[in-house]
Amino acid sequence: MRVLFALVVAVSFAASAQSKKTDQTAPPTSQEWGAPKPAPQTSSGWNTPATTPSPAKVDEAIPLPLPGPEQPALDLTLLKDTSLCVFPFVKESAAGGADKKYLEAIQKTFFDVAKDSPLLKDAILLGDSTTRCEPHDAACVSNVGKMARCQNVLVGSSAAKGNGFVLSVRIFEVGKQRVLPGSEVEQVLETDRQSDVQAWAEGQACRALQVKCAGRIYVDADRKDMNIYIDNRLAPRSGKTPEVIAVDPGVHGVRIAVGQRTSLEKKVAVRRGGFSETIFARQTEKGGLPLWLASDLRGTRPEPSVDVKEGGWTKPVGYSVAAAGLIAAGIGMYQGIHAKNLINSSNDRYVAQGNRYQQADLANIDSANSAAKTANLLYVVGGVLLAAGLVTAFVF
Repeated sequence: MRVLFALVVAVSFAASAQSKKTDQTAPPTSQEWGAPKPAPQTSSGWNTPATTPSPAKVDEAIPLPLPGPEQPALDLTLLKDTSLCVFPFVKESAAGGADKKYLEAIQKTFFDVAKDSPLLKDAILLGDSTTRCEPHDAACVSNVGKMARCQNVLVGSSAAKGNGFVLSVRIFEVGKQRVLPGSEVEQVLETDRQSDVQAWAEGQACRALQVKCAGRIYVDADRKDMNIYIDNRLAPRSGKTPEVIAVDPGVHGVRIAVGQRTSLEKKVAVRRGGFSETIFARQTEKGGLPLWLASDLRGTRPEPSVDVKEGGWTKPVGYSVAAAGLIAAGIGMYQGIHAKNLINSSNDRYVAQGNRYQQADLANIDSANSAAKTANLLYVVGGVLLAAGLVTAFVF
């Protein structure tokens, strides 16, 4: 019986420990730079409060490398010492319309990067008359490039897809009327905000045209044990507030993790030589890790992080100990009833046999006494466990 009782208590404590672990556990976090990057979602734009420190020079910042699935191999040596025309950005939508200034802004984003490319001999901005070509029509785009005396033409476009947009960019070889091998990339964004698309355009153009570009993400994380993840890659921390993390231009996902607990992801757009709006990360007393964008707070700051209260384990432990006490008391009750039945049976036989006990009756009386002692012990142990469990659950 003692072995059984010990086993019950051990199982109870193990169940309680598992309950605590489940409450504190969040989805596992990636620890590798090459972890797959989830599809970007809607961002809230970018800005930075006046209190944010000025960014460092671009050539002093080394951006985090892009994850594998987002960076197909680019071999654009064929662009060396050639001219590149930048085709007007094409926005394909269900309504068939697009804002002219929006399209011109995206086109100029590609053009500004092309002007800084060490590969190109010259970059030319094409006019509105070229927008009659479809973004995948190699013959049409090549004819436009030929008339403009360009050897290559860069075309960027967006098309609605589900709840988001497929953004793509490709470079056409005018002489061969084909897409330059390895030059076409695309990405899905759940937003069509101009700032997000411009950031994406800069990131793709910088990498394709071998221009050194870097932006910065500001993260105000007020605890040293907070790990910062950019696109699911662990970013180094300097201990400064806010942390300034160099990244390639584009739309990036930011989240915070403490141990196995993790926050939801916030999306921010980062421009070439620019910076995201500040992301504030805090910890609540229940272990939550909320994130806020500076624009969400409207000039205010969130309260400082607090330590996690670890008192949640007392109730499951208390209930388990109390349950073990009830089990012990139940077994004691069974032993008491068994002892009483043995005594009654022996007494009935004693009267029936002319006030005499036989050897079997004496053995039953010994068994009854042993069962009674066991029952009394289990009553005491059960009562103690029940009281201790209730105190643990409702006092501590």
